[in-house]
Amino acid sequence: MSQVLGEAPRRLVPLLASFTALVVFTTDVYMPVLPRLQADLSISAAAAAATLSAVLVGVAGGQLVLGPVSDAVGRRLPLLLGGLAYAAAHVLSALAPSIGLLLALRFVTGLAAAACLVVTRAIVADVYPDTAAGRAYATLGATASIAPVIAPLLGGALARVTDWRGMFVVLAVAALALTALSARALPETLPRERRIPPRPGAIVRELGAVLSLRPFLAYLGATGAIGAVLFGYIGASSFVLQEGFGLSPQQYSYAFSLNAVGIVAASMTTRHLVARVGSARILAAGHASSAAGAVVLGIGVAAGSLAVVLAGLFLAIASIGLIIPSVTTLAMAAARTRAGAASGLLGIVQFTAGAIASPLAGAGGSAWALVAVVGAGALLGPLAVALVAGRRGAAGAALSAPGES
Repeated sequence: MSQVLGEAPRRLVPLLASFTALVVFTTDVYMPVLPRLQADLSISAAAAAATLSAVLVGVAGGQLVLGPVSDAVGRRLPLLLGGLAYAAAHVLSALAPSIGLLLALRFVTGLAAAACLVVTRAIVADVYPDTAAGRAYATLGATASIAPVIAPLLGGALARVTDWRGMFVVLAVAALALTALSARALPETLPRERRIPPRPGAIVRELGAVLSLRPFLAYLGATGAIGAVLFGYIGASSFVLQEGFGLSPQQYSYAFSLNAVGIVAASMTTRHLVARVGSARILAAGHASSAAGAVVLGIGVAAGSLAVVLAGLFLAIASIGLIIPSVTTLAMAAARTRAGAASGLLGIVQFTAGAIASPLAGAGGSAWALVAVVGAGALLGPLAVALVAGRRGAAGAALSAPGES
């Protein structure tokens, strides 16, 4: 375990949670002013929305590369450089004169945000033992759930005093402040003896070694399944609830916020229970709850009942707060000595599954498409975990550190 275990855990989680919130704010803060961005740059609505997609592409791809890179050079350097690059990219984005340059800078912003996201998960695996890791991941999950609710409200408040360029400057300042704090407070959590050689070949072998672990693969599959549920819901729920069931935009925002609160409540439940019942049991409960939510959602759609649909969505989406912290804890434990690579793979699979599921859930504007995606994710998650059933000690399997084999 890291040399920081005795002094760092109490102060680390709030710091890592701040980086998690910063990643969410990257896109969500300026969503309220997308029409103004469109008008200022004389572009289409689709081009304005593409500035969000560019960030997400950078976040998804960056995790796969930067995770194993942090196994080679340590955690501190990639996180600090990521924070600085994030700030620089936002300042340049605020000065961008054209949509082409802005899209390129938003992609760079996504890469920088990926460093913040992937390294925070790896640091938790470096520093905390299993139950403490479960609590830490639950806190990060709660932060990631409540930040999308806060960010548009913050964006709306900022829109009263500045435009989208000013919002980018605000994000840059926040990143600089957080990076400066981290430079003083964040220790290096990966000892040199546990690092891999900083060469492309070693990084590729690192990813392959992690993917050879059956327990990790099972939890990786479960991560993709819950990613499909989450992003399918995000991509299609507004159409289903507003166009299919007649909710106003304001009413939809209430429903969306309530489901986010459900995730936070479930995440906090995970945090409090993990030491007593363990991540595996909480994951099983989350999968059962998610499946029940999918069934209730299907019944509501079949009956045309808004109340039942909302109840099914709440149950299915709140279950994410049980599933993601637990599956992350178990997956990272299965590859603890290669936490960066494991974190990167978890991130890319969740985002890729979400990118596939989101348009499928919204196909044709049909509520049944959303039911199908939520149901498939709820079913495939426990099926993936079943791959390790009966394999004693599977969840604790880990790669040998350099020189330990």
